[in-house]
Parts: sequence; structure tokens; C-alpha cells
Amino acid sequence: MHNKRLEALRASPGAERRPADLEIIASQYAIKFRKVTGTHVVFIHPAVPDCVAVPMKAPIRAAHVKAFVAMVDRMDDGTAPVRLRTLAPGTAVDLAAYPAQVAPLPEAEGGGFAVRFPDVPGCLGIGATPEAAEADGRLALFAAIDALKAADRAPPEPDAMQDTKAEA
Repeated sequence: MHNKRLEALRASPGAERRPADLEIIASQYAIKFRKVTGTHVVFIHPAVPDCVAVPMKAPIRAAHVKAFVAMVDRMDDGTAPVRLRTLAPGTAVDLAAYPAQVAPLPEAEGGGFAVRFPDVPGCLGIGATPEAAEADGRLALFAAIDALKAADRAPPEPDAMQDTKAEA
């Protein structure tokens, strides 16, 4: 499906955006969104196992836009990865068990740092320092897990293999 708004996001991911800009596109693609805890909007679609969390009050950065566009692309072209391991229904979720990956953002994208959670693609936090990015990331992770549960989808299981370096 050709969508002028989606193409504008793809062409200029670093332009100033609001959650409402993504919500309009989401509604055109039958992507559900949920506003969680007043900090994030989480986008979710049954054909795609991941979700995308964007801040409600902080600026939406290019990394958020790219994650949203990637989710729509996977939904459109049928290449959505299949997540095999999820937590059993009713299992308590320990957010600290999800490993985080911190990386600097290019100055062209506003600089700072991004925190990604490999087990929850599309969930990321951004901040001026690694600590601020991790704090924002944990809020986004909480929002994403909450949105998955609200959609009756089991959250992904944390990958314990990625924690082995911390134990060494």
C-alpha cells in the first residue's frame, strides 16, 4: 500500500514528529496503539510479534521513526519474524531480566545514546547519557510489556544467554 505519510517518515525520519503523526499512519494500517502510564505510546499489530514504543512527551527521534517504519514494512511484506519463546501466561515479568544494549547515536540524529532491548524489537530508550537512555528504555520496556499483555499476547522471554558476559 502506498502511503504518502509513511513515505514522508521514511524520507525524513529526523524531522520533528509527534505521537499523533504515527497514530494517523497506524490507524490506516490497522495497527493498534495504547498510551501507557502517561510516558509512552506503544504500537502493536497481530501480524508482527514486536511492538514499537515512542515517548509521549519527549521528542520522537529518528530511531523511533525508523523502528515504526520497519514494523510497517515487516507487516506489509510478510517478513515478520516468528518469536518462538514467550513467557507462560500469568508469569510475572522481571523487567531487569531483559538485557539492554547501549550505543551512541550519530550527531546527525541528535546525538546522545540509545538503549535497545533485543528481546523486544522496536522498544528503545533515548537520552543524553547512557544512564538517561537506560532509564527511558526501562519506561519504554514497561509500556511495551503492558501493551502486549493488554493485547492478550505473551511477552517475549528474556534471553539469558546475553547475560553470560555479566556473570563472568
